[in-house]
Amino acid sequence: MKKIVVVGEEDMALGFSLAGANEVFTPEDDYEAKKRIDKLLESPDVAVILLSEAIAEDIRSHLEEKQQRKDDLYPVIVEIPGKEGPVEGKEDPLEDKIKRAVGIDITQQEESS
Repeated sequence: MKKIVVVGEEDMALGFSLAGANEVFTPEDDYEAKKRIDKLLESPDVAVILLSEAIAEDIRSHLEEKQQRKDDLYPVIVEIPGKEGPVEGKEDPLEDKIKRAVGIDITQQEESS
């Protein structure tokens, strides 16, 4: 069975660990976060990586580079807001992945006449 892995701050990791996440990691710095993400993206056993938005923002260019090179559907990286709430003005990368996979924007609101 494929795994759900969490990469985030301690409180996030603890919460998801209690909720049943297969593995949790709390990187000490950006370098460690990048190395962990790289390793997880290469793993055939990982289906979903739950990544804190704060860490994702810190390593954004690295994530984008890795996502552009990645041909596989899995693992999917889902960014989770931290206890401070969502990052303001940030585009949702999961929404973009859905648009690319489906070919249309399924989140667009229909205008009423």
